[in-house]
Amino acid sequence: MARHIIYPARRAVEHAVSRPGTHPTRLFAVLWPLWQVEVTADLYEEQAYEVIDRYLVRAVAEGGIGTATELSAFFGLDLSLVERCLHFLVVIGHVRVDGGHVTLTELGTRSHHEGVRYALRKESRRRLLFERFTGRPLPRSHYDGSISVLDTPTVRKEDVSDGTLFRPLFAPAAFHEGLVLDLAARPDRAAYNLPVRLREIRDLRPQEAYLPSYIIETGGGELLGYTAAGGERDAFLEEVLASVPQARARVEAETRPDERRLWEEWLSDSGFGHGSLRRGPHGGWRAVLPARAFGRDGKLPLRRVGSYQLRRNHFLQLWCQDERLRRRAACERALGMARQREVRTRADLGRRMDALAAQLEIGALTVATLRDHAREHGLHERLAHLDALE
Repeated sequence: MARHIIYPARRAVEHAVSRPGTHPTRLFAVLWPLWQVEVTADLYEEQAYEVIDRYLVRAVAEGGIGTATELSAFFGLDLSLVERCLHFLVVIGHVRVDGGHVTLTELGTRSHHEGVRYALRKESRRRLLFERFTGRPLPRSHYDGSISVLDTPTVRKEDVSDGTLFRPLFAPAAFHEGLVLDLAARPDRAAYNLPVRLREIRDLRPQEAYLPSYIIETGGGELLGYTAAGGERDAFLEEVLASVPQARARVEAETRPDERRLWEEWLSDSGFGHGSLRRGPHGGWRAVLPARAFGRDGKLPLRRVGSYQLRRNHFLQLWCQDERLRRRAACERALGMARQREVRTRADLGRRMDALAAQLEIGALTVATLRDHAREHGLHERLAHLDALE
């Protein structure tokens, strides 16, 4: 199973904090239990009906005309032409001829109802994902190739860029084939990675899997869900959170340390020099550090200005009062965003720059601002990525 760098916890915190009226307090990194099921199915190709074939099928289905001779007389067509067309429809599995009587097969009936000629193309394998607590299928957004779905309840150090520790949740429910059969019967199955063109589903091969996820608790007791399935909250995960008491129990089982003492100890051990704790506008803690703590000569890279430090399920914002430094940090981070796979246009980048400017409490950023910064600091490769955006 392909593995990728796991969606970083800091990005989830940054988005949660940016929500108006929200006071995020704690983050829990969990491995959400899934069933990953590999299935075999027949893949049918959608084709346009030939004119004569379409009318022959309609006459059998709607008119009750049941022999080649009757079809020939009804349409005024040469009998040999009708027989050739029926032979073709038999070959592709749309009709059967038994003792001269013509009837539609299941495939022919479905093709007639949907107005599309389905033709068997090949056998296909498909991967399906189901949430293990509720048995709900995961939407297509969770099948993106960049999302890590793990086959064991462990996370390798090299897969986590920020050292986050994930804990697996345990779901006792056993797999049963009804999960797949129920999905196959749904009219919206394509939204869950099972296209209508796949039929005769068989040979189910289930195995346990885990989705790296973040649960963020707010001051009001709300649970927000984040995964790599999108840059914002995961609506699917939040719906599941609302119906799975084990998630709430996982959050409430954690002890709540004295936050001020927690961060005072961290600040004392950090070696960043003089720093102080303050409450930020989002209601959480900020560590206000001198400008010398950041950048080439500091202990923290410039991009960490305004970002979040995690400790024992809590987080605080790393801050500097120097607005010019914060603006430089914003330019560095925005140029990095321009290289992300999901950022394809300047409009995509613009939305992220607006959020970043608000997070670092600076004036608006523009593409021109980034271009000037890249030129000034010799960031030619990043400038090329910026100019390549549509």
